[in-house]
Amino acid sequence: MKKIYFNNFKKGFFFFMTLLATGFSAHAQFPAPYCNVTFTSGVEPITSVQFAGITNTSPAAIGGTALENFTAMTGTVLAGSSYPITLKGNADGTTFINYYRVYIDWNQNNLFTDAGESYDIGTITGSTGVDALFVTSNIAVPSTALAGNTRMRVMKRFNAYPTGPCQTGTGYGQAEDYTLTVVAGADCTGTPTVGAATASVTGACASVAFTLTAAITPTPGLSYQWQSSTDAGTTWVNLGAAQTSVNYSVASQSVATSYRVVVTCTASTLSATSAAVAVAQNPYTNCYCTSAFNMNCTDGDVITNVLFGTLDNTSACGNATTGYTSYLTTVTPPVVRLGDVVDASVTVGPSADGWLYESVGIWIDFNHNGVFDASEYTYVGTGLDEAISATVTIPATALTGQTRMRVVLAASTAAGFSTAYSCGSLAANNNYGEMEDYLIDIQPALATPGFNSSNFAMYPNPTTGLVNIKFGNPTAVNAINVYSISGQLVFSKQFTTSSDNYSIDLQKASTGVYIVKIETENGTQVNRLIKN
Repeated sequence: MKKIYFNNFKKGFFFFMTLLATGFSAHAQFPAPYCNVTFTSGVEPITSVQFAGITNTSPAAIGGTALENFTAMTGTVLAGSSYPITLKGNADGTTFINYYRVYIDWNQNNLFTDAGESYDIGTITGSTGVDALFVTSNIAVPSTALAGNTRMRVMKRFNAYPTGPCQTGTGYGQAEDYTLTVVAGADCTGTPTVGAATASVTGACASVAFTLTAAITPTPGLSYQWQSSTDAGTTWVNLGAAQTSVNYSVASQSVATSYRVVVTCTASTLSATSAAVAVAQNPYTNCYCTSAFNMNCTDGDVITNVLFGTLDNTSACGNATTGYTSYLTTVTPPVVRLGDVVDASVTVGPSADGWLYESVGIWIDFNHNGVFDASEYTYVGTGLDEAISATVTIPATALTGQTRMRVVLAASTAAGFSTAYSCGSLAANNNYGEMEDYLIDIQPALATPGFNSSNFAMYPNPTTGLVNIKFGNPTAVNAINVYSISGQLVFSKQFTTSSDNYSIDLQKASTGVYIVKIETENGTQVNRLIKN
C-alpha cells in the first residue's frame, strides 16, 4: 500500500493528514449532471493541463479537492481534427508512477462511458508536478462529435489507470473537469485567414515545454505546419509534419527562436502564413528550479557545514521560512579544474525527534543549461549528526567559469533519496530538510602550460556550420573535439601541423548547444557553441 513507507516519511501524522484530505466543490451543483470522483487514500494533484486553447496551472501541494471544477475554462476543437494534450502532476514520491487518462462526452449525453470517449495519455514517474516531466499525446475528435459545449474530464491515478470516469473509494490521484466547444463547420475554401502566432511564454528555459497557437477559426480541411527560425526570420525550418491542430507543443528551446504557422486549405491548396512570434532565451542563470514547497530546517534536519575544495561554510538553518539559502554572493567560489576529483563533505544535523536518516546530494550545472541534470548529481551519503563525505569529479567537458552548485539535505533514507531532490522537497507533507546554492569557479586543466585565451578567437558563434578558430601566432593544435550538451562526442578532428587558423565543419550537426574542446601545445580551451 502506497504511503506507508515510513523510511521515506519523517512524521507519522502525514499519512493520517493525507487520509483526511478531501475536497468540496465551490458550486453545490457541480459536477452535475456528471458523476462525482473520490480518492479516499489521498489527493495528489494534476498541476498542468494544455489542450485546445486551455492552459491551466494549478497548485502542486498534496491534498485538496478530488475533483476540481475548471468548467469556466473552455477549449475549442473541430470535429474530425486531432489535437495535442500535455499534462503534468505531482506523484508524491521519486519512484511512484501516475497514469493519466482523459474522458470527453462527445455525444453530450452526460456520460463518459460511451465507446471512443476515453484516451489513455500515458504515465509519469517520480514527478513533483513542477519539474520538467510531462506526458503528451494526441486526442482525435470524432467527425461525429456533436457541435456545442461538452464536458472533458482529466484524471490521474497512482499505479494504474483510473477505475473509470466515476472513480470512487481507495486510490491516490485527482480529476479536473473542463468545458470543450465542438465546432462542426463546412470544409474550407479559398485562402485561409490566420492571425498572429502567440506563445505561452515570452522567454524560455532549456528543457521547459511551452505551447504555440494562432488566432484562427477551426475549419475542416485545414492543415497547420509550424516553422521555426533562429536567425530573425531569414531561414525557416519545419517543425515536424503538418498537423490538423493549430496548437503545437515545443518540448525545449536552447536559443532565441521565432515561430510561425503556415495554414493550408487542402481542398483549394491555398495557404496563408501567420505573423511570427519571438520567444527569447532566458539566461541560464535565471532558469534554476526552486522547491515547490517550503523546506523545514527548524527541526534539526539542517546543513551545518559544507566543504568543497577550499570552500568551507558553516551555517545554521539559513532561512526558517523557506529552508533555502543562497550563498552565491557571500561565499567565495572555490577554484577547481577540469578533470579534478574534489573532496566534498556535508555535516548534517541531529534531527530533533529521533529520526535517524539525513540524506545529502550535490548537483553542479557543468553544461550551464540552467538545469540540474541527472548526470550532474553526486550522492554524498546518509547519516545523522555527522560529516558525510564523497568525491566529485569535474568532467573534462564541463564549461569553464563560475558555475552553480546546489546542496540538498532531506529527511530521507538512502533508498528514498535520488536526483529528483534537485529542486527540493518532493511533497508538502514531507518537507523536512534544507537547500543551499553556491558558486564554484571551474578553470582549464593544468596538465600543460596555461592557455592564453586573450590570443584566441572562435567565430562565428552562433554558427550555421563552419567554425573558424584563430590564434594570434602559429599554434600546434592536437585535436578539436565537439560534445553535445549531455557530454556525447559528436565531432573529432586531429591535426599534425601548426597554424594560426583552423576550421571545423558542423553543417551536419543538429541545431542546439555544443561544447568545443580545443587541445593545443599551450593548454586546453573549452568553449560553448550555438549551432543554428
